[in-house]
Amino acid sequence: MSARVINWYLQRVTGAALLFLLVLHFWVEHFTAEVRTPHGLTFAVIQQRFFHNPWFVAVDISFLIIALYHGLNGVRNIICDFSIVTKPMRNVVTVALILFGLGVAYWGIMAFVGNEHLNPLNPKGATVAAAR
Repeated sequence: MSARVINWYLQRVTGAALLFLLVLHFWVEHFTAEVRTPHGLTFAVIQQRFFHNPWFVAVDISFLIIALYHGLNGVRNIICDFSIVTKPMRNVVTVALILFGLGVAYWGIMAFVGNEHLNPLNPKGATVAAAR
């Protein structure tokens, strides 16, 4: 299979995965029983639920990575299909989008797992998060 066929196929697969993950995200984050508290959905409720269950972290990181691939691959397809770009410029666009995607993925993943203020397992950050 050529790279174009693989990109076409992955665009469809990630689109279906995004639909599944979006439904899962809304169900878990907005319609579960723990959300129905007297004060509603607060930062403390999300933090307690999110960091005490690794599945929440895994689903949201998967959602982030798949959405980034799907979106940036779509942008690349639009740029390459609907503009006059040469073969070397396609490579430049592809590399630029990959680097941008890696940067945003790193930033997003660090927001989930690397933020010392949000991670209750970190004793220093736990006091900051509890104060919010």
